[in-house]
Amino acid sequence: MSPKQAVLKLASATGLAALARAATASQLRILCYHGLWLAPGKPYGNCLFMAPEQFEARMARLRRSRRPVLPLGEAVARLAANDLPPAAVVITIDDGWASTRSHMLPVLERYALPATLYATTWYSGRDLPVINVAVDYLLTAAGRGDARQPIVRRIEALPEAERLAALRALGREAGVAETWLATRQFHLLGPAELADVQRRGLDVQLHTHRHIDVGALPGRLVDEVEQNRAFIACATGARPATHFCYPSGTWHPAAPELLAGCGVESATLVTEGINAPGCDPRALRRFVDGPSVHPVAFDGYLDGTLHYLTAARGVAADVRLEAPRRAAAASSMLLCAI
Repeated sequence: MSPKQAVLKLASATGLAALARAATASQLRILCYHGLWLAPGKPYGNCLFMAPEQFEARMARLRRSRRPVLPLGEAVARLAANDLPPAAVVITIDDGWASTRSHMLPVLERYALPATLYATTWYSGRDLPVINVAVDYLLTAAGRGDARQPIVRRIEALPEAERLAALRALGREAGVAETWLATRQFHLLGPAELADVQRRGLDVQLHTHRHIDVGALPGRLVDEVEQNRAFIACATGARPATHFCYPSGTWHPAAPELLAGCGVESATLVTEGINAPGCDPRALRRFVDGPSVHPVAFDGYLDGTLHYLTAARGVAADVRLEAPRRAAAASSMLLCAI
């Protein structure tokens, strides 16, 4: 057990977790997931995919905790009004991987937990795996150190009808079995599947059309949101989506104002934290769950103890940095006096 996990466990055993929960009762917790790993072996990517049994265990743990789990739209409105039930939680799922519908939604339905899916949509209109992710997996699984981007660019430069064959050829060359393809591990939900999950209660919201880097391409943000919104509305028949997730957490200072201008009511980051009344609704913090996250850290986020531990570590880091700064300032003053 790591030192952080030991501190969180101690907080739970001594009643400090209950104090943290009470102190942060008015603040909103937002959980972040991506997809589930259906191919053989351990999940690929640190937080991109987790095992189905781990996701099931997390949702069971959340339900047993009796914490209020709210739909995103309701939670955002009640946070702004400072009217949240104590220690309220929202569940969000990024990207729209095929496993969201095949494996995650049945778990959410079983435990009667509302959730929001932030769907990126360019690949949703095409029966193709997400190429950059599939290439990285194939090379990683084969233990190859080839530069990824030239291979991705070469495949993406092909006509769309030839890209899947190129991916399969790369997999054969790397000696990786095609379970990743049979399970649709790297496919996103198609239009009919998006319509199905929306009908079953999964709230489909915005994640840009092409999963752009918002920090590098802020000028494309509004157009990407509008294309994303139009695709989702056409696929699902739902009213226009008004909640957004920054792809990969990429950020630009102009983004909140741009999003507000195109009717986006809230936006989430991948920066860890809980959200107090009065915070910027277009820069909401979340807790990214994944295979390496210990249950005690999951509980610590929901209790609020992780919030205080992170703050304490930040203060300690500032103190460590401040001592050299003060010494340098004193030396500077001494030199000036001389």
